[in-house]
Amino acid sequence: MKMSPGVLLIGVLAHGLAGCGGSSLPSTPAVPSPVQQPAPQPTPFQVTGRVSDTANRWLPGASVEVLTGPQAGTSTTADAAGAFSLSGAFDGTTRFRATKEGYVTATQGLTLIGTTKSIFFSLEVAGGSVNIAGNYTVTFMADSACADQLPVDVRMRTYPATIRPDSSTTRPANTFFVAALSGSSLDGYFSKMAIFVAGEDLVVDLSDNSILEEVGEGRYLSIGGMGEASLKTSGVGTISVSLNGTFDYCVTESEMKSGYSCPSDQAIARAQCYSKNHRLVLTQR
Repeated sequence: MKMSPGVLLIGVLAHGLAGCGGSSLPSTPAVPSPVQQPAPQPTPFQVTGRVSDTANRWLPGASVEVLTGPQAGTSTTADAAGAFSLSGAFDGTTRFRATKEGYVTATQGLTLIGTTKSIFFSLEVAGGSVNIAGNYTVTFMADSACADQLPVDVRMRTYPATIRPDSSTTRPANTFFVAALSGSSLDGYFSKMAIFVAGEDLVVDLSDNSILEEVGEGRYLSIGGMGEASLKTSGVGTISVSLNGTFDYCVTESEMKSGYSCPSDQAIARAQCYSKNHRLVLTQR
């Protein structure tokens, strides 16, 4: 039978549609799924550190635990010097926790400086610390064993002082104070003491910034060291500190220009007395 042109065209179209799966739209090429990259893992190394109280005294027996990361749950105990170490995969996001009975728990991360990985905890005494702020008279007294070494007028020195909390740090309240001594004969820079407090105990620190006074023309006295005291019996009215340090006296031909110590090339006379039994007394005014 002879087919008309119209019937032939319909047949061709039907065949074309059947070959395309019944759809006249072009097919969409498949998009490959992205390859999932493994998350970067912290690099294994050793972390070292120490645990102290807010008076900078080491806390032996404190527990240090890893809170986050692959080593979460790992813990260790600080030794007699408050030191500890932990080995594992850590990075800048790893968190650590230090605990000790009688102290507030502290949590923090690593200090990463170059190749040094360290962490230092300063635990606050539970119940807080004594507020020692106020106006005081500060008296330094050399050990009596220094009588043959130091001139009589430098064996005891007294200065007015004001003790205030240091607001430049994030330490807990009443744990870090600065005592500013006054007097026209004192060096303006070397006239401050750092005082750290933990509960009812305090530590006076003159190890980095000795007191320097010109006690006479060309005559200088510097006093440095560290000492501890307890406020349990005395309170803040009279604080007696046993000072482990040095009274350093010298006479120079010109103004001393090299800081808090007396250099040998400037001194025409010098006397030093080191002792663990010097005293520092703070009397509240």
